[in-house]
Amino acid sequence: MHYKNLLAGLAAGLLLYAQAGWSMALAAVPPDAPKDVKHILGFYYGNGENILIRENGGRLELLYRFSMQDKAFGSSNIYPLAKEHFDSYTLNEAGPMTSSESSVRFERDQDGYGISCRVGGHVYSRYFVGTTTGERGKELRFPEHSAAEWEQLRAQAAASPIPAALAAGQQAELVDASTVACLKIDSRYGQADNCFGAPLYTTGKLFVGKEAAAALDKVQQHLAAYGYGLVLWDAYRPWSVSKLANLALPVDKKGVLEDPETKGSAHNTGNAVDVSLYDLATGEQVEMISGFDEPSFRQFASYAGGTSRQRYLRDLLKEAMELYGFKGIEMEWWHFDYQPSTSWAHLNVNF
Repeated sequence: MHYKNLLAGLAAGLLLYAQAGWSMALAAVPPDAPKDVKHILGFYYGNGENILIRENGGRLELLYRFSMQDKAFGSSNIYPLAKEHFDSYTLNEAGPMTSSESSVRFERDQDGYGISCRVGGHVYSRYFVGTTTGERGKELRFPEHSAAEWEQLRAQAAASPIPAALAAGQQAELVDASTVACLKIDSRYGQADNCFGAPLYTTGKLFVGKEAAAALDKVQQHLAAYGYGLVLWDAYRPWSVSKLANLALPVDKKGVLEDPETKGSAHNTGNAVDVSLYDLATGEQVEMISGFDEPSFRQFASYAGGTSRQRYLRDLLKEAMELYGFKGIEMEWWHFDYQPSTSWAHLNVNF
């Protein structure tokens, strides 16, 4: 009897602790930065130098990239900016032997976008890289093909045999991804609004390995405590579709994707997914740190720019995915491989 009471009390205590933890997690989500602030965040260049302006904890910071190899700005020098008045700030550079103060002034265009940043006597020009709030860069678009050309490319891809070396390994059992409760399907390659300008799939459905689907269900339950759900942008990709994508690329862009003849794509195994987040309360996809397939350094998993909220959500997604058997990659914050150490067979099952 005493043991039962003890266990019941322990269970109740654990539940309260978990609920308190969830409340703390929800409270920890940083507030969104004001739109006028987002319009000056980003990449500036000049005098052979690169700087990044980001929002962190409600204030602006200037990141000075001293190494061009640091694509994600992860090792940059960070200088907090003290606001004087609208678009005017003060940067204090303090060191063990010296301390200097510089004025920082942003200039905007008629639409309110930051177009230059003056730091002391140096002027840095804005370089737009993306299409989310505050950015107005061009989306990634490869030269489009006519309907007749697409028909020829599809026929060529369908007739191509999958390399035997890629077909070897453990085969995943594919299931409809919509069987994962509350998973939102937004197949980017099942529609024409993608970098190819045409759908690569013949269905809007997405499929994923059965074990990976079970793991996604656990991720979904984990994220629900934070008020978010998973959006699935891409999952299983038949090998013939990887071949089609390669055929559709211009000659000078073939290196953008893995060679389907020698390496193939992790998506061919059914155990790679491209995911994002949506708000459970509204059903709307949340604004992440970059767009899908955005060709910029904002796509790096360790990119240090953006807003506190964007970095928090990106890292929350990564932590949840990696907690249940997925592994992220540095090149794309949205891409995760399930049990990457397993030798999975590349599949060519079309739906």
